[in-house]
Amino acid sequence: MTRFALLAATALLAATPALAQTEQQRAQAAQGQTGTSNTTPSATGNRAEVTTRQEFIRMASMSDQFEIASSRLAEQRSQNAQVKQFAQHMIRDHEKTTQELQRLLPGDAAATAAPRGSGPRPTDSSAAETASSRTNAQNQPSGLDQQHQALLHQLEGAQGTAFDQLYIRQQVQAHRQAVDLFRNYAASGDDAQLKQWAGATLPALEEHLRLAQQLSQDGRG
Repeated sequence: MTRFALLAATALLAATPALAQTEQQRAQAAQGQTGTSNTTPSATGNRAEVTTRQEFIRMASMSDQFEIASSRLAEQRSQNAQVKQFAQHMIRDHEKTTQELQRLLPGDAAATAAPRGSGPRPTDSSAAETASSRTNAQNQPSGLDQQHQALLHQLEGAQGTAFDQLYIRQQVQAHRQAVDLFRNYAASGDDAQLKQWAGATLPALEEHLRLAQQLSQDGRG
């Protein structure tokens, strides 16, 4: 009995570290899962804030193309003088930023181009021609992506007051995104020249957003 008791005690002592290690591993695993769930939103937020040079070029170019195409449509269809004036302002300013960005791009082959044929629907020739005429420079997309195509298509289907309201709502959202894009790149971009340009362009985009929000508050959006 004494020998059996000694053997049982020895086995229990040997198992205790293993049990402790198992519990510790379980605790670490649980902590790791909790840490992952806590850090995922933060990591996603960081990815949204940090934009590479090529991605900034693509997104800035796409923003300009959509602004010009949608504002050309508003210039033609809107019966509201303030909306038409705002649209003309957007066309003028975004054509200017398109030209500025083209001058900043090097003549290399590192293009971030969208597939040809992905531009605006041809149902409105002026909007389509405007978007495509500003996309010949290297490193710039050759047409609107699916998201912006869908927004333009939605705008093409609206009429009257509903058109003005939809156009202004789209402008508010588009300029919020543009302001965030340019502000973040100006703060932490990976190309010094583009960072400087983004910072210099940001005040105009902030003014665009303010004007769009003002039209929306006035009941036009």
